[in-house]
Amino acid sequence: MQPPRRPHPWRRTIGAALGAVVLTLAVPGSASASDVAIPAGYTVTGRDTPADGVEHLVLTRSNPPMLVNVARIAAGAPVSLRAVLSNDTVAGDEPRLETTSSMCARVHCVLGVNADFAGVGDDEPLGAFVTDGALLRTPSSTHHQLSLTADGRLTDQTFAWTGKLVPTDLQPVTVDGVNVARPAGKTVLYTPAFGPTTKTDTPGVELTLRVVKPAGEFRLGQTASVDLVSLADGATDGAIPPGGAVLAGEGAGADALRSLWARVSNGAATSRALLGFNSDAPVMESVGGSPILIKDGKRWFTDPGDNFTDGRHPRTVVGWTPAGDVLLVTVDGRQPAVSVGMSLFEAADFLIGLGATEAMNLDGGGSTTFVHAGTVVNKVSDVQVRNGGKTLIRHSVEKGDTLLGHVERPVASALVVVPSIAVSVPPVDPLAGVVLGLHEQALGLPGGSAPSPWITASAGKGKAGSAAAQLASDAASIPDGASAPDGRLPALVGPRPPVGAPLVQAAVLIDLVALAAVAGAALAVRRRGGLRLRHRLLPKPADQGTPLPPR
Repeated sequence: MQPPRRPHPWRRTIGAALGAVVLTLAVPGSASASDVAIPAGYTVTGRDTPADGVEHLVLTRSNPPMLVNVARIAAGAPVSLRAVLSNDTVAGDEPRLETTSSMCARVHCVLGVNADFAGVGDDEPLGAFVTDGALLRTPSSTHHQLSLTADGRLTDQTFAWTGKLVPTDLQPVTVDGVNVARPAGKTVLYTPAFGPTTKTDTPGVELTLRVVKPAGEFRLGQTASVDLVSLADGATDGAIPPGGAVLAGEGAGADALRSLWARVSNGAATSRALLGFNSDAPVMESVGGSPILIKDGKRWFTDPGDNFTDGRHPRTVVGWTPAGDVLLVTVDGRQPAVSVGMSLFEAADFLIGLGATEAMNLDGGGSTTFVHAGTVVNKVSDVQVRNGGKTLIRHSVEKGDTLLGHVERPVASALVVVPSIAVSVPPVDPLAGVVLGLHEQALGLPGGSAPSPWITASAGKGKAGSAAAQLASDAASIPDGASAPDGRLPALVGPRPPVGAPLVQAAVLIDLVALAAVAGAALAVRRRGGLRLRHRLLPKPADQGTPLPPR
């Protein structure tokens, strides 16, 4: 009986490598959305996976008719949630508003929904707006905020913030708001993200600043170095310079700016200063919304008994689960043959049925839009009709109307899902507080003036721009019971894909197979070399008739 043959070393190496491949591929990746709980009475009529860890579901119900689009983003999925501002301005030139599909196209989104409500008359977002940490608008005391923190958590808390301009004589000026209407007696900072001018309509003092470093919009947790350029007393609607900003004050705020400029003029302070903003939470993305629908797994809002709350309307809502999964949901409405919409009570119960323990309502009604793969996939409710020889845009068809088609309504902002990408961030030289005679250093990512790689040409140009302007103007002039409650993207830094992601699995497989091949080749070469050496060392036979001794 012969002893069992021992496998060659290179075979053992390849076997171990392939075993590692099997174990690697067996590691679970992002949870699949097949785990999504489906609320009672609803049927899944459509399902696809726009990205790893992201599932899109279409849910329907027959009595009463409901059509719902749900995006579930699994915790740890290699995507990022981003806030996008219409036309990249808070209060710019017309058309002020922009469609959700256009905003999605600009940032190459996987999918997206409309976000904050637009103010009646000015079309500005009602709440704060933060994107990639840049503070483009400060919060309202009467509006909730949906915010994404630096550790990837969603929160419905309105973040507290502070802002100060600190000159070299260390007598700071408090900033009371950013890109909002200037309150009486206060000081507000206006940046290029607001628009070309401050839109102040009463006389005040406007101090023009030039940003020295870092360039771009001001970020939470970051201090910028600025130059104090000029002061205009009694000014209104001053120009906001590119690469700069304007501090506008009224009453006590105006007095503080006059005092600062006098100290600069007489040499008590230099023209260089530090401007910084901080918040009580590391907010990276934030849009306004109202009301909060769910807290700790229970409905959480008052019932004023109005149509906005109790009526069935199209809805856009966001929820999240204890595991960190995010749910973006749109409910179609005002179309009896397709979907009647939901009250806020029904929307809250629906999200609880999906597994959400926290949720917030966003703009709804004619604004409700769900974009997937560049296409609006929900049944938007705003309509274009003919009546009495006129072409009109309404929130729903009325008696005597001839329906021409449904139209997507421009909105103030969008909440989108984009692929996460890793980018190298160069080291940042701290601004020398010592040079300024201050104890503070300004640290932060350089903003840069180059356009974001995510941003492409705006869709709102030419005829499309004119149509969008007309649509925004027409739609904004029509009250919408569910569209209002009472009353520049840089390169993204995202998490690495999970081990179970297909691309990572493929990369690991290729690496291990290559490693096994190299190891096998090296062992084969070594084995051949050993055999040649062995033959050289064996004694040669004396003659052909003398056998070699047995080995």
